[in-house]
Amino acid sequence: MAASTTSSGFKYASKLSNQRVLILGGTSGIGFAVAEASLEAGLLVTISSSSSSKLSAALDRLRSSPAYVPSNLFAATATTSSSSSSQPSLASGGIPRLTGFTCDLSDPSTVEQSLKHLLDQSTLDGRHKFDHVVFTAGDALSLNPISQITPAGFEKAAAVRFTAPLILAKLLALEDKYFSHSVFSSITFTGGTNTEKPSPGWSVVAAVGGALEGLVRGLAVDLKPTRVNLVSPGAVQTELFESFKEKGEQSLERVLEGFKKRTLTGTVGRPEDVAEAYLYFMRDRFVTGRVLGTDGGRILV
Repeated sequence: MAASTTSSGFKYASKLSNQRVLILGGTSGIGFAVAEASLEAGLLVTISSSSSSKLSAALDRLRSSPAYVPSNLFAATATTSSSSSSQPSLASGGIPRLTGFTCDLSDPSTVEQSLKHLLDQSTLDGRHKFDHVVFTAGDALSLNPISQITPAGFEKAAAVRFTAPLILAKLLALEDKYFSHSVFSSITFTGGTNTEKPSPGWSVVAAVGGALEGLVRGLAVDLKPTRVNLVSPGAVQTELFESFKEKGEQSLERVLEGFKKRTLTGTVGRPEDVAEAYLYFMRDRFVTGRVLGTDGGRILV
């Protein structure tokens, strides 16, 4: 979308209207908030997850959100077999407002095949390209002491958080098949503050994060004029905190208080606040190769 204003006449509020975004890891936490915010911004949203049940639940939640307003601009008939939840199909004659597909990123030996299948499905073999891609997918952090790390262990730690983003970028770069490469388009990855300020025992996590930040700068050069950036969140209260809640409310409160003391704001991040950083990277056509921290000032404490 090259025009400086949209058909609505709004210069800022509708800047992303009717553009397509793919959000990997969009079924929970920050990714879900980015999906919800993207719907509010008028984007056509596709989310992915390794879990079909989580995907189905997330699609239902998004459809019940005030941000989801079906329009006659989007196909509303037919369904896709890509998830267990009924949803409009790309093959039914238009671009649906909201779609979702499963994609497992955990196995380096199959991740390229999995990502290619996701992109083929979600773009109808390249006929409906994405304008923006957001990567918020993650897995359990590898917190083994450095004395215990092995090459295989490092490969596993990097599988979802570095290898998958790298292969995704490769596929997006190929022949412009899946992605509309221009200054109006963006790719946004997700890191974390432990790259810049690692806690004890986080050497491997910091190494993976540092590699990802380097990749972002390299991709900004290699994929120009497409903009490539990274959001670096601090502690954000997502579903990952449920494990502490299962141990009791007091355990959860202790964890939250510990995180609050390590910020200048005295708060723990909320997904809906951090999601704004991703929307910013989609909107600002003059930013690329940058890392944006949204951490309550943790780096300064």
